[in-house]
Amino acid sequence: MFYKGEKNKGNLENTVVAKIKRADHNFEILVYPFQAWDFRLGKSDLKIEDVLAYEEVYSDLQKSNVASRELLLEHFETEDVFKIAEKIVKDGDVQLTTAQKQLMMEKREKEIINYISKYAHDPKNKTPIPEQRIVNAFEELKIKINLSKHKEKEIEEIVDKLKRIMPISFEKIILMVEVPANYAGKISSVIYKQEIVDQKWLSSGALVAKIKIPAGQKQNLVSDLNNLTHGNLVATVVDEN
Repeated sequence: MFYKGEKNKGNLENTVVAKIKRADHNFEILVYPFQAWDFRLGKSDLKIEDVLAYEEVYSDLQKSNVASRELLLEHFETEDVFKIAEKIVKDGDVQLTTAQKQLMMEKREKEIINYISKYAHDPKNKTPIPEQRIVNAFEELKIKINLSKHKEKEIEEIVDKLKRIMPISFEKIILMVEVPANYAGKISSVIYKQEIVDQKWLSSGALVAKIKIPAGQKQNLVSDLNNLTHGNLVATVVDEN
């Protein structure tokens, strides 16, 4: 039995049981709850090694009864602990406590509100939507987080609900920026984080770039670029063509 607590995110007090039943047999593993739930929902940067607290599969974890090799081969066609753990976490039951579920719901809600505030905008005036306005809308619509859904799908459903009481759009715009040669290097770290549509260097050494951004981010981006160039910036919204 190999304990991974030091490498992982806490001690055994922060773990829960994940289990699955095959025929008349129970198979149980000890996992870190938040990582297990993220892994279950397909978070791409997580590996099962980050989820599993003990590299062991049990028939009864409370009694420390380890599942036999024969049973593992019969019901999972492998005795590889990690492959079996993946199936248990994805298809079985991760036993979260009420407090853990509440904490995860609060975390998910903050993430969704932050995402909407960052990428959505008011289509009437192309301005960002303040987080507090979204929080108020959540309360008015009595929106509840559903941990069993993928976050991307839940965002889509929540945005549809928000549209009932507020204008909201994820439309993108093309922003053309022109920067003198002596500032081009300074702004590259900012604009190259965006989606570059086109760019060219003028004979003067100035950089002209077209970038696609969420409309609600225009004000903050232009402000950041103005600070870097001390106001030596021309920024214009242009047609995509």
